[in-house]
Amino acid sequence: MAVIYGYADTERRLLDSLPREVKSVEDIPKVHHAMKKEYDSMKTKGIMAKLRRWNKKRQITKIEQNKDSPLHRGAQGELRVLDRLADLNDDYYVLCGVSMELPNYVTYNGRRNLRSAQMDFIVVSRRGVILIEVKNWSSRYYNQNNNLSPHEQVDRAGRVLWISLKSWRSPTNPSITNVLLSVQGNMQYNPSYKFVNVKDLRNINHFIENRYEQFSEKDVKRIVGRIKNHVTK
Repeated sequence: MAVIYGYADTERRLLDSLPREVKSVEDIPKVHHAMKKEYDSMKTKGIMAKLRRWNKKRQITKIEQNKDSPLHRGAQGELRVLDRLADLNDDYYVLCGVSMELPNYVTYNGRRNLRSAQMDFIVVSRRGVILIEVKNWSSRYYNQNNNLSPHEQVDRAGRVLWISLKSWRSPTNPSITNVLLSVQGNMQYNPSYKFVNVKDLRNINHFIENRYEQFSEKDVKRIVGRIKNHVTK
């Protein structure tokens, strides 16, 4: 099993928006059911009883409002990817929910407009550094999306990561492999972003495991050390 640091960022943000009884995405249905059952059995007479029912109803509403939301779907997608990456052996390190900020803005596509990035997963091994951006989008949402292209998003993140990993110690300038991972397998390679690989759940581990070795074990530990303090905790 791969060595895992941190938590999927979208899951953490989703859980922060839900009642504290929900400890994981898998808890949502059973907590929702238990709260509804408790609400139905609560007393209705008296000010304190009504206040307790109101508070319980508010907690139930939080769960229902987030059910099938983009944040919920994103968390489900990231957890499916994490389960798949966990199948890698312990030569691989999976760092989750990595957030990095550069000291200054840098140039991207001719404009000095890039400084920080949130990265879903970074896989580090002797076979390289793989940055993975997860999208659990339906084909309709993907085709109608008018915001930042997911290809550009991972391309920008890759540049932030590459700059962040530079060091005077070996490896001084490790290359980054950028991956856009489509959970639903409905995204295609975009030649405008030629360094962004597009993969899905079926082939991501094969892609990672079949790259040539480029780092020593000492290099791997140094790279992991540069990243692990930036994971979601």
